[in-house]
Amino acid sequence: MKKHLITPLLVLGFTQSSLASEISDWVRFSGFGTVGVVHSSDDEADYRSNIEQSTGVGKSNSYDSGVDTIFGAQMDMQLHSKVSATAQLVSRRMSSYDSTRPYFEWANIKYQPTEQTYLRVGRMVNPTFLVSESRFVGYAQPAIRPVAEVYLLSPISYMNGVDGGYKFNAGPAFVKLRAGMGVLDQQINQINGTLDFKFDIKTVDATIEYEGSVFRFGYQRVNMDVKNDALELYDVAMNQLEANNVANASAIHDRMQRLDVPIDFYNIGYTFDEGTWFVQSEYTIRDMHSDFAQSLEGFYFLAGYHWNSLSPYLTYSQFKTRNLAKFPALDVSSIDPALGGLVSAVNGGSERNIERNTWSLGVRWDVMSRVAVKAQFDHIMKPKNTVAEFVNTSDAFFAEQRDINLFAVALDFTF
Repeated sequence: MKKHLITPLLVLGFTQSSLASEISDWVRFSGFGTVGVVHSSDDEADYRSNIEQSTGVGKSNSYDSGVDTIFGAQMDMQLHSKVSATAQLVSRRMSSYDSTRPYFEWANIKYQPTEQTYLRVGRMVNPTFLVSESRFVGYAQPAIRPVAEVYLLSPISYMNGVDGGYKFNAGPAFVKLRAGMGVLDQQINQINGTLDFKFDIKTVDATIEYEGSVFRFGYQRVNMDVKNDALELYDVAMNQLEANNVANASAIHDRMQRLDVPIDFYNIGYTFDEGTWFVQSEYTIRDMHSDFAQSLEGFYFLAGYHWNSLSPYLTYSQFKTRNLAKFPALDVSSIDPALGGLVSAVNGGSERNIERNTWSLGVRWDVMSRVAVKAQFDHIMKPKNTVAEFVNTSDAFFAEQRDINLFAVALDFTF
């Protein structure tokens, strides 16, 4: 009986081995992750690592493992000599503590007629920033997280649409050009409710690589719609004030448009790594063509040194409001007091300054291939009368100048 089984088992084993080998020729699986814990010295506001998070570390919890923790898995398939497909699942905190349901960050088909050109259709990362495509892969970054003073300026993680690229040599430099367009429907949970966003995105960028340096220039025009129940009531209230011929009501309402609002994003980035010293820097502008949300500019400069398996680094970063809105006086006494209070709150929010400065000191230890351990200290300086993109803030936090200290450790890995 055993002899009769040997031949079929050998054939099956050979077939499975051959099949696995054939599959590996056109399918590749990979993944990445960050497991991190962060502590905040301030218990009157929550620090968040991205604008989608409505909870973070500080007020909600002194220690938090969800601010920086991310897991991702990716499958790349070579469907044809010129056609490939990519799908990437990501799990990270999106809003509250339990909002970590996986979603597709990438899901597209790519056609590459030549080595220099490609056309891609489906879902792809929205390339607003220097490291947009790898910002969730902690192992690919020197610091624990992308610098918030720049990366908080846009909530758009990915887009559904099409893009194309062309790359070529220009003397000693290597140039990559890209353009794309897409849309995104997104919900962002805030303390005052869920905001429903719709973004229509057009993007272009250029990257120039020369020896150890990489320069990037990017521009995006985004048309934004934002809706929720409270904002619908705000429009009702403003329409009533206009109907009552209240002074300044029409002018303020026009300035507070939230449908088909143009937003311009400008980004300049630079990296340098020649094996010992490394540098990374970005400057970004968010120019809102409405006073509904603030126009901002953000900047950071990171420098570090590779010393065997250790890479200490220092970062200075900041963001601030551009052209702070200031509305003329508005008398809301002619409408329902609840609606009047809503109008005052929404308009007051648009007049609030957003500003902070941060010094960060950290070290990365490459324990082994594809595994790194990081520790980072952030000292955030917040001026008076701003929430500085913290959430769940107390009145005292808003009104006072604050120095907030963050302590974080993280384990990054890829496979």
